Amino acid sequence: MIDIFVWLIIAELIGLIIFPMSFHVFPRLKDRGYGVSKTLGILTISYLSWLLSVSHLVPNTQITLWLLVLILFSVSCCVAWKSRKQLLTFVQFEYNTLISIEFVFLTVFMFWVVYRAVDPSVNNTEQPMDFAFLNASIRTFFGSPEDPWLRGESISYYYFGYWMMSVLSKLSGIQSSITYNLSLALIPALAASGMFALVFN
Repeated sequence: MIDIFVWLIIAELIGLIIFPMSFHVFPRLKDRGYGVSKTLGILTISYLSWLLSVSHLVPNTQITLWLLVLILFSVSCCVAWKSRKQLLTFVQFEYNTLISIEFVFLTVFMFWVVYRAVDPSVNNTEQPMDFAFLNASIRTFFGSPEDPWLRGESISYYYFGYWMMSVLSKLSGIQSSITYNLSLALIPALAASGMFALVFN
C-alpha cells in the first residue's frame, strides 16, 4: 500500500512541477494543460535523462533523476512566481475542473491497481518481454538499455515507454516487480485524464 502512495505522490509531484509551464504553453485550453501535465512531466524528465545517458554525459542514476526534478522545480518556481496572479486566479475559477481531472485519474488508476492485484504475475503474452525491457532500462547506467537476449548489444526495439516507467521506478526506489504492475495502472490513468481533458476543452 505504501508503494502505491509513493508512486502516486511522485506522479502528482511531477505533474505539479510541469503545470506552470504547461499553463503558458496551452493558453487557449480551459484547463491550461493540467490534464496532460503529469504525462508531459514524466516525458520531459525521461527524455532529459535518456539524452544525458546516451550522450554519456551523466549516468542514469536515482541521484541524477532527482537532480533533474530539482532543476525542473527551480525553473517551474521562477515561471510560477512571474505569473502568480494568473495562476491563483485560474485555480480559483477552475477549481472544479482540476478536481474533476484528478478524480478521473485516481479512479482509473485505483481500478487498474485492484485489477492487477488480483493477478500480479508477469507470465502472459508479451509480459515477460515487457518486464525484461523495464529491468534493462532500470539497470542502464550509460547509453541505451542492454538487450536481454543479446548481451553487449542495445535493444533494437522501441523502448522509450519502458524507459519512462524505469525513471519512475528509480525515483520511487520501488522494486521492478511492483512498479511493473503500477505502470500498468498508471498508463491508462494518464490516458484517461488526458482524454477527459481533451473532451472537456
